[in-house]
Amino acid sequence: MRYISASGMRFSTEERKIKKSEAIRIFFFVFFCAIALLLYCSKSSAEIIDRVVAYVDEAAVTLSELRDYYSETKKTTDITEEEALNSMINHIVLLKEAGTMKLEAHTDDELLKDYIDIKIGSLILIKEDAVISFYNEHTNEFKGQDYLTVRDGIEKYLFELEINKQLKKHLEELRGKAEIKIQLTGK
Repeated sequence: MRYISASGMRFSTEERKIKKSEAIRIFFFVFFCAIALLLYCSKSSAEIIDRVVAYVDEAAVTLSELRDYYSETKKTTDITEEEALNSMINHIVLLKEAGTMKLEAHTDDELLKDYIDIKIGSLILIKEDAVISFYNEHTNEFKGQDYLTVRDGIEKYLFELEINKQLKKHLEELRGKAEIKIQLTGK
């Protein structure tokens, strides 16, 4: 019996080409199987971390931003998630409009306050007749306090009511001009 070592084997050129092509086919088969396996594993374990729930012109509101805002607001106010999203949209629309007026402030809240004071508050005038009328209609709520004692408080209250009414109208106008798309469903 005669043993031949692998180093002593001699293959013809054609046999070497066949062996080389088989090795290449096996390599590519294993390579593509590994890639397919990796893709399958990554797809099956992938999950959405965040997504956009609303667009306001070129600005986007993400689900994580909404959830953060909602959880903070929920602590002090009874609000739904949809109402929280609308509040965020209003905030974006007002900030954009304040930016067009070239207003500046240290914080967004200060900027919005300045904007509302200039754009809406400066146009509101509470007449003395309205304050007297409110006092006369609600005398039992003032527990015997005279008119001069509660006058400034009544005027401030009526002013705030009017600002809220005018702000609501103003927001409807601004939202009508803005491109807003809400995608809240399918959480």
